[in-house]
Amino acid sequence: MKWYYNLAQAIQSALHQIFNEHKQGDKVIQQLLKNNPKWGSRDRRYVARVMFDILRWKRLYEYLGNADITTKEGKWIVLGVWSVLNDISLPDWDTFSTVNADIILEKNKNLKDDKIKQSVPDWLYETGQKQLKDIWPDELQALNQEAGVVLRVNTLKTNVNDLFEILLSQGVDTYTDTNFPDALFLKKRQKVTHLKAYRQGLFEVQDASSQLVAPFTGAKAGQTVIDACAGAGGKTLHLATQMQNGGQLLAYDIYPSKIRELLTRARRNGVKNIIEAAVINNRIVKKNTNKADILLLDAPCSSLGTLRRKPGLKWELNPLKLQQINVIQQDIINRYEAMLKPGGTLVYVTCSILPQENEEIVNNFLATHKNYIFVDDKTIWPSKSVGDGFYMAKLLKQTK
Repeated sequence: MKWYYNLAQAIQSALHQIFNEHKQGDKVIQQLLKNNPKWGSRDRRYVARVMFDILRWKRLYEYLGNADITTKEGKWIVLGVWSVLNDISLPDWDTFSTVNADIILEKNKNLKDDKIKQSVPDWLYETGQKQLKDIWPDELQALNQEAGVVLRVNTLKTNVNDLFEILLSQGVDTYTDTNFPDALFLKKRQKVTHLKAYRQGLFEVQDASSQLVAPFTGAKAGQTVIDACAGAGGKTLHLATQMQNGGQLLAYDIYPSKIRELLTRARRNGVKNIIEAAVINNRIVKKNTNKADILLLDAPCSSLGTLRRKPGLKWELNPLKLQQINVIQQDIINRYEAMLKPGGTLVYVTCSILPQENEEIVNNFLATHKNYIFVDDKTIWPSKSVGDGFYMAKLLKQTK
């Protein structure tokens, strides 16, 4: 592969939006590709790869190139560093005139500082080290690997074997994993949301670890289940399939746009047991007091467990934001628990591996809510899973 100036310039513009205008990295990349429909598939894959690599390894690239990515010159140097490390010949452009391949390779060879090597901010490295101790290096290394594409088979309409054959006929080769019974894993990264099988609602794109949440809740047909932090509905739809379109499923979120997307996906998936989907507020909570057999709280979090897919998050987060997230998490579990009936199960979930967002939130809740008892919890470690890092806890609300 060789560099073309229009591609390099487009990457520079995207990097400016992320690191100077502080826009979300994954959304900038999506928009970049959308704004350039004339790019061929090879160019699109190339640009996406470069962008995600720079988001993932920003600190390392800055160190190797002695650059500051917030400056115009620094962005070109970082692009040059990426090219050197990936054995891409640099064109004879003035913008690359200060990029010295020999120095870059030598510095990379002798690098010892793990914070730089694993490309994370000092505060995040120290936070992980403090909370996860000896396992942190392995988890951090795992989070720096590229994520694959995983599909969840919509068992309301098809099954794993049939969908495997359908996708193969549409040019998508997949494989299964017995640890994830409803999942198909793509053998190579490619776009799938344009396929007829997707439009027919035969599958959703959903991370493998995320597919373990619905089974963990134990939800089944005949129950009333409230998903109070539903987002765009990935886990909600999985709950619906697990309940075999039976019982009552109520889905809430604070963002109207996500509720609209959830309803669109539900129609495509043939989901019929969502009896209400709305923006949550205190009135909704009061109306549903003591209603749910199962209350799922997929709480807002740092999303550090998703760094494989969203590497830019580590540059968007800071200690103050993490503390603010903790306050929100504690508030949600304290207020929303009222919707669970006595004898019901509360399931608290995050896509983070930090105890600060997980065990500590649950323990604080249990200390102030004596009518709840701890049942079970599970941490999905990125180093031991093909999916995101996740935490799930199950609590029982006792009858008096």
